[in-house]
Amino acid sequence: MADIISSVMEVKHIDELSKQKNLINAVHPLAKLLLTLVYIFVLASFDRYEVAGLLPFILYPVVVIIICDIPVKNIFKRVVLLEPFIIITGILNPVFDKSIVEIGGVEISGGWLTFFSLLLRSTLMITAGFLLVATTGIENIARALTLLRIPTVFVLLFLLTYRYIFVLTDEAGRLLKAYHMRAPKQSGVRIKVWGSMVGQLLIRTYNRAQTIYQSMILKGYTGRYNSGEGSGVNTLDIIYPALWLLFMAAARRFNIPLLLSGLLNQLV
Repeated sequence: MADIISSVMEVKHIDELSKQKNLINAVHPLAKLLLTLVYIFVLASFDRYEVAGLLPFILYPVVVIIICDIPVKNIFKRVVLLEPFIIITGILNPVFDKSIVEIGGVEISGGWLTFFSLLLRSTLMITAGFLLVATTGIENIARALTLLRIPTVFVLLFLLTYRYIFVLTDEAGRLLKAYHMRAPKQSGVRIKVWGSMVGQLLIRTYNRAQTIYQSMILKGYTGRYNSGEGSGVNTLDIIYPALWLLFMAAARRFNIPLLLSGLLNQLV
C-alpha cells in the first residue's frame, strides 16, 4: 500500500511541475491539449507494421522535457509502471501473425513488427499524456475542456475525481502510519485486518470529502464549474502548436529515417 501511495503522490508532483515558469508552460492550455490529441491521433494512424516512421515522433517528448526541465526519472517511472499492460496486449502478436515483411531487403516477422510498433506508439502516447499534465496542470486542462464545450458535469467529475484520489491516499497514509505505530515490528499489514482498515478508510475519506464539500459551499460553490477568466491568445499560443503540427505532418507524410538512410548511402 505504501508503494501505491507513493506512486499517486508522485503524480501530484508531476502536476505541480506545471507551476514552473518556462516557454511551454506559458502556452495556452487549449493549444497544448489539442496538440496532444493530434499527436496521439497521428501516432494511431500509422500502419501496424510501421516502426521506423514512428522514430521521429520521439523528438516531441524529448524537446518538451528539455525545455521544461522536467525530471526524466519522474516521467520514466510512471511510464514503466504501465509498460507491462502494453506488453501483455501485444506479446501474442508474433504467435498469431506469421506474415513476413520485407524492409530494405531484409525479411522480418510481421508479428514482431506489430509488437514493437504497438509498444513504441503506446509508450509515446502515455508519455505525451504525462507531459500534458506536467506542462499544463489538471486545473488548466479542465479549463481547456470547458473551452471545447465539454459538458460541465463531465469536467467537474474529472476534476473532483482527481482531487478525491489524493484525499483517499492521504487518509490511507495516515491509517497506515497509525497501524505501524501500533505494530512497529511488522513489515506489512496482516490479512485479518484488511477488511476493517478498508472500511475505516472509506469512512474517513467520506467524512473528509464532506468537510471539503461544506467548505466549497461556504465559498460560494453552486454545483457549476467556474473555470475563471483565463488568459487570452497570444502569438506564442499560435506559433508553438503550428510548428509542431508542421513537423508531425512532415513526419507522417514522409518516412524520415528511410530518407536519411538513403541519403547517407548515396553519400557513402
